[in-house]
Amino acid sequence: MSLFMSRKKRDERDAKAVYSESTWSEVFRRLLKNKVAMAGLIVFVIACLACICAPLLTKYDYFSINVDRTKEGPSLAHIFGTDYLGRDLFTRLLYGGRVTLRIALGSTLIAAVAGCFLGLAIGFFGGRLDFYVSHFLDMLASIPVFLLIIVSEAALGWGEGNFMYAMAIAAIPQFARLVRASVMNIKGSEYIEAARALGVRNSGIIFRHIFHNIAPPLIIRFTSGVADALLLCTVMGYLGIGINPPTPEWGLIAYIGRAYIRSYPLMMIFPCVVITISVLSLCLFGDGLRDALDPRE
Repeated sequence: MSLFMSRKKRDERDAKAVYSESTWSEVFRRLLKNKVAMAGLIVFVIACLACICAPLLTKYDYFSINVDRTKEGPSLAHIFGTDYLGRDLFTRLLYGGRVTLRIALGSTLIAAVAGCFLGLAIGFFGGRLDFYVSHFLDMLASIPVFLLIIVSEAALGWGEGNFMYAMAIAAIPQFARLVRASVMNIKGSEYIEAARALGVRNSGIIFRHIFHNIAPPLIIRFTSGVADALLLCTVMGYLGIGINPPTPEWGLIAYIGRAYIRSYPLMMIFPCVVITISVLSLCLFGDGLRDALDPRE
């Protein structure tokens, strides 16, 4: 009898594993069929790879000054032309993308991990933990992002890119609320009650049953969070709250080009186009990913 029960449990476990694998395979197939979403993903990946491989794509240094070649138009020697100090604009955009993308991805990843941990804890255990943490998250979400970033920069040091941590702190409530709501909708399900009856520990229930079901909305929120962080990072750089020159950053490059918008508009047009394409590609991929994970919509 015990041998039969063990075989039955093993077969059920294998069936769940096959179902899980087939479900994610179907999501992947639906995503591949969405040409707009795949185009957005390809464009964003190309932008990231170009920034990573910047030393291989350009022979110039982003801080090299050449006063004899200031504000030149696009040419074979300088694809995007040069800025007001004769620096290669294409090179500065590549190295600036390293800074901007690192801050956007890093802040979103920190917020996703911290928010997921908090959301799982307060959603699953509830009680006083949920009461106090939820109120703290509400208080944190009520603080304007710009004010939080300015205070963090003043405390940690201006121009060092420390606003990445402020951006992460500001985004934590969004992830935590999403995960909390998803967990509260799931924890009363029959298969959760069955797992409790079988003596499965809370950690096993969370990581084997609950986390698997909250992964789709969490993934969708992560992609949109990266787009939001990317746009916010460039806005901070444009306002001068960020990286100090001569280190390039997309928002800072656009801010410097603003002073030459009439005499040499390409200094501002090129960084704005790069920022727009990057954010738009992420948004298109996020929309396609949402449709693939939830085909009912």
